[in-house]
This record gives sequence, structure tokens and C-alpha cells, in this order.
Amino acid sequence: MRIVTLCLLVLASSSCLLGKVESSASQSASFEEVQPFGDGALKEFEKILKTILTTVRGVNCTMKQVIEVMIATTNYIDAIDACGTAVPKDIAKIVKSCQNIYNICDDIVHLNSTICSHDEDAKMTGLSCTFHLTIAIMKLTRNINTVLKQMYNLPFDTEVCFVDATREVADVYENFMPRVKLCVNDM
Repeated sequence: MRIVTLCLLVLASSSCLLGKVESSASQSASFEEVQPFGDGALKEFEKILKTILTTVRGVNCTMKQVIEVMIATTNYIDAIDACGTAVPKDIAKIVKSCQNIYNICDDIVHLNSTICSHDEDAKMTGLSCTFHLTIAIMKLTRNINTVLKQMYNLPFDTEVCFVDATREVADVYENFMPRVKLCVNDM
């Protein structure tokens, strides 16, 4: 799965080099509904995460949302590849950012061997693991915020195929924080 995704990312990036995109950065109207998270919302979310990640139920709920982001990111890359035309520079930047998001999600999903591992025996370490997991999820949230801003600045003349694929992944990205916040209500 990783190899296929990586190959698709390389394909998308290389097709960007083959095509020439003429776009006006000052004209962006296709993603007016995308609202990136503000700094205040990110700080509030970090406080909520510290509470959520102290319980197994909270970690489980958060992990489900991380997996949703990971699936949406993979589907987005597949959809961009399926468009069958040269990838515009703006979309290529979004795809590259999505690759970063995918890698962060992968680290979170495999936290026992990545984020929460000791050098000797790769076992979870309690509070230290919770701390590192919180940092990783905040890093994911900030990267999602960055991608949403890139999506907001997508030129109005971007092809429909790319816009539709981007809207689908934007919906999942926009709902990441609110859905994790709902985990508090389930606790």
C-alpha cells in the first residue's frame, strides 16, 4: 500500500513538471467555503487532546479520525492521478502537503513502533507516549490547517476534476478537529 501511494505521489509530482499551468494567484474563488483553523482554535484543541489521550476510549476515538484522514488522503491522491491530465503547480503543492499528512498519520497509526518506542524494546512508555502522541496529533492538525489554506488559494480556473477531488479531501480535513472534540462527549 505504501509503495503504491508513493508511486502515485511521484507520478503526480512528475506530471506537474511536464505541464505548464497558467493561473492567477490573485483570483481564487473555488474554495471560499474552506475555513482553516485559527490559532485560538488550535490552542483549545491542544488542551482537549491532553484530556482525550489519557484514556483508552479517547485514544481509540482519536485514532479512528486519524485513519479517516489517512484514507481520505490516499483517495485524494488516487483521484488526482485519475484526472488523467498534467497536474497544476497549485495541486502539486497540495499533493506534496498531503504526502506529509499521510506520513504523520502513518506514524500515529504505528505509534507503538514509531512515536512511543524505546530504543531497546519498542514498548509504550505511559505519560511520555501520551505527550509525544499529543505533539504528533498537533503536528497533523497544523499540517491539515496548512493544506486547507492552500486549498483556499486554489485559482478559480483549476480543472473541475482537481477541484472535486480537493473538495472531498477538504471535507474530511475540515471535520478532523470537530470529530476529535466529539470524543470528549463520548468519554
